[in-house]
Amino acid sequence: MFIAAIAALMGIGQSSLLVSLPVLVEQSGLSLSTWSVLIALGSVLFLPAAPFWGRMSDRIGPKPVVLTALCGLLVSFGGLLVGVILAGQNRWPEAGIIAGLALARIIYGCTVAGMVPAAQHWAIASCGEAHRLQAVTTISAGLSTGRLAGPLLAMLAIAWHPLAPFVLMTVFPAIALVLALPLKVPALPSAPSPADKTANSRPGGALLPFLLTGAALGCTISLLQYTLSPLLAALTTWSTPEITRAIGLLLTLSAAVTLLVQLTVLKKQHLHSHTLYRGGAVALTLGFALCLFPSWMALIPAMAILSAGAAMLVPAYTTRATQAQPGGHGLVAGYLAMSHTVGYGLAALLAATSSYSVQLPIGLCLGFAGLILGIAIRVSR
Repeated sequence: MFIAAIAALMGIGQSSLLVSLPVLVEQSGLSLSTWSVLIALGSVLFLPAAPFWGRMSDRIGPKPVVLTALCGLLVSFGGLLVGVILAGQNRWPEAGIIAGLALARIIYGCTVAGMVPAAQHWAIASCGEAHRLQAVTTISAGLSTGRLAGPLLAMLAIAWHPLAPFVLMTVFPAIALVLALPLKVPALPSAPSPADKTANSRPGGALLPFLLTGAALGCTISLLQYTLSPLLAALTTWSTPEITRAIGLLLTLSAAVTLLVQLTVLKKQHLHSHTLYRGGAVALTLGFALCLFPSWMALIPAMAILSAGAAMLVPAYTTRATQAQPGGHGLVAGYLAMSHTVGYGLAALLAATSSYSVQLPIGLCLGFAGLILGIAIRVSR
């Protein structure tokens, strides 16, 4: 549970950063496009960094990687806090401020990328191979809790001071770092031979279905988030503040359903990973099909159903992936994190299709969900 709480810090940081984006623009004087590039810079670095830290977790153990990620989280948010304060004082050149903020995001991408792979590796090593699904689900629940609590925590903190969320995201990792230092490293399997290390240093063909599933799932969820605003604008006559509140409520519903499924169905291991894989894919497909209905009210059950499907899918294909390439839990989790990042990037490119038709991105999401369903059926066979 403590390892899951550490992973939750990553979810809190990601969501609170997005909620604080208007405040960052106002306090720093930098444009929204500049901040978007800075945020994307840290995310893109997850592509090479996640597999690297996953491999390091397999070689030296997950604890050093988790501690490194906590240090990176502390330094990166501390750097953002200092950069925004200096920018607000107008005493430093804008180019220097942007360079400092970029450095903070580079540190974030190069270190925090190891958080989830190492946390999953640590959880599996602590719970044992027989409880692999429970271990992965616990970390996923931690991330979901962070993403659910992050916006609420950020809004409460902003009411106290505009930069308070960044103070909290500097203090929280420091506390977690102090508490994690005395933890004992769980008993790990014997070190693999050089031949095994070479064989496990890259994903085998058996991992391809799960990497495709991760990329497709990341793309569908992100593309839906990009599309909610124009979709609600087309389905309603609401004003921009009303649409913003509706999106916030839908995303909160999504996070709540995700956490509920993780803490009930998955945590108690009622279903086998095969069943979770197929059931999650079916629910995801059904949820996106409901999004095609010409009514905003259909989005409420659609978000609940597809969120439940995504909650079942992530631990299911993560568990199957670690079984497909045994002895390299950290590396497998790193490659899965990389596939998610690829999906997020693809969603950013496909978001422009909403300018042609607000239903077109939903149709693409439905197609990706169908691909996941086909993979789930094939893998289960």
